[in-house]
Amino acid sequence: MDEFNRLLNDYEPMIYHLLKKYHVRDPEGEFYQELAICLWQATLDYDNEKMKFSTYVYNKMQFRLIDLFRKDERKRNREEKYKQHVETTEQYKTEDQLPDKALIIQIKQLLTENEWAWFTGYVLKGKTLVEIGKELGVSANAVRHYKRSAAQKLKTKIKKSEK
Repeated sequence: MDEFNRLLNDYEPMIYHLLKKYHVRDPEGEFYQELAICLWQATLDYDNEKMKFSTYVYNKMQFRLIDLFRKDERKRNREEKYKQHVETTEQYKTEDQLPDKALIIQIKQLLTENEWAWFTGYVLKGKTLVEIGKELGVSANAVRHYKRSAAQKLKTKIKKSEK
């Protein structure tokens, strides 16, 4: 343990250099800790016949930081997708955002089963054409056809009701 503390003390400037190089703000010390663990792992994996230890450690820590950035980015993307999903689901809509039920019933009576599947999936639930196609077991092009057909029927109905 004492030996690793000396090694950590020797390579601490390298750790801070990498954190500064990648503009890492690390108030909790999580990235520092990850790089210290990486240094420890490097002592176990190092093969002195391939390269200098300092070069090996630098590369290993640099790649570990990049891995952490990618992991963090994936996490943020998942959280953003979840947030968007929650915002589009019916259960979180306020009363003034709920669709008029009588209008929805009229639209359902006007459309075919496939057109209605597109309408509920795309308009009411915010799904993509590909997602709707997978649910229906058809291609995205088929769903596009349902969309065009439904849109035409709805336009015709709106024009008739305006007259």
